[in-house]
Amino acid sequence: MTNYSLHSPQLVRRILASGLIGNILETYDLILISLMTTTLSKAFFPPSTAPNENILNILYVFLICLLVRPIGNIIMGIFADKYGRKKLMILSLIFTGIGTILIGLLPTYSLIGVWSTVLFIILRIAQNFFAGIEYINSAAYLRESSSNNTCGYYTSWTAIGICGGYLLASIISLLISILISNKILPSWGWRMSFLFSIFGIAFGVWLRKNIPESITYILNHANTEKINKYEILINSVNYIIKHPGLCLSISTLTLMGSFLTYIYYIYIPINLITTRHFSQIEVYSLNSACLFIIVLLIPFFGIISDYLNKIILLKFNCGIVLICALPFFWLCSYGTYTEIVLITTIISIPASCFFSLYPAIITEYFPSKIRCTAASIIYQLIVSIVMGTLPLFILYFINITNIPYFPGYLLMISALIGYLGLIYLENPLITPILTPDSAL
Repeated sequence: MTNYSLHSPQLVRRILASGLIGNILETYDLILISLMTTTLSKAFFPPSTAPNENILNILYVFLICLLVRPIGNIIMGIFADKYGRKKLMILSLIFTGIGTILIGLLPTYSLIGVWSTVLFIILRIAQNFFAGIEYINSAAYLRESSSNNTCGYYTSWTAIGICGGYLLASIISLLISILISNKILPSWGWRMSFLFSIFGIAFGVWLRKNIPESITYILNHANTEKINKYEILINSVNYIIKHPGLCLSISTLTLMGSFLTYIYYIYIPINLITTRHFSQIEVYSLNSACLFIIVLLIPFFGIISDYLNKIILLKFNCGIVLICALPFFWLCSYGTYTEIVLITTIISIPASCFFSLYPAIITEYFPSKIRCTAASIIYQLIVSIVMGTLPLFILYFINITNIPYFPGYLLMISALIGYLGLIYLENPLITPILTPDSAL
């Protein structure tokens, strides 16, 4: 790998920012759809007298769209391994942002009827086809542009982008809710939060066009025989088959991250509004404050991981999540607003540690020539299945068990599974020995 001392400080900042901006835009879209579930369900679906029926419709759309992601990820991952990280970073940024903008311009159900529903679903599917590759591709790019003793910090910028997107969506939603509730904006003012993406596209494309391609990618393709896209896919699948222990271990961490992300950032805000009946302003304020803490802590844990063992840090992190999961959900179900703020702040610490270290883990165990494709297969299959089915699964089991803190048990199980996966990653018989620029 190259060392950042070879680059000017200005270029270093651009490289880090390039990994940041796309993840902000992708996550901004994802969390915005979730935070505005009640608004979007009324805007683009038929009116319903049944409570939560339209919200359930949005969750089904959420499931369908996430199931499209693995297909898009595998195709886009192959293109990233074939044609370069930089080109795909620009492509995914453009199509994700355009989809968000078009949702902000989409006519409501009251104006064009069922076509509003159909177009909303099509836009969400198209977005998810292109958006999913952003996380893995940008993490691979940052890792391949760093030195061995800085990879934890620089790949953590991928996580900063993810959580920064959550934070930006929460702040924008909070501001627009305040403006609408005070009659400063009309009721359709929610559209402005989607149209805001145009600024992200313009800045992101400019930024990414002015950064170099990954040094590792350039070296891999400079003096070796060109490999076609089909061979990249076959090599990726073969690598996964030949290293089942490794890939299963990575899958357990991905599972835990998916649970932590959905339950913490998507389920809790919706639940606090629809079940606990806190105001949108209270919930968005809580979300924004905790996300601000996480964004500040992620680079801190990234720096620590460059000096300490990442596996040990993540094992300690799993233990904290295991202890805090049930109290967190119990207080979210029965506690006061102040108690919820306190426990959410506490659990933000292990969450930020996990989000910071995961990008380095998922990229470092795959050869660079198939890194985006192989990592994307594992990452998106797990994320799409979990994030797509978990909302409906949780809703179903809470209804039949009448236990509002039921998701806490799921988070505990995912933390335990993640811990077991980390034990396997420590086993040299399971973990392949790769050089930083390892290729097939």
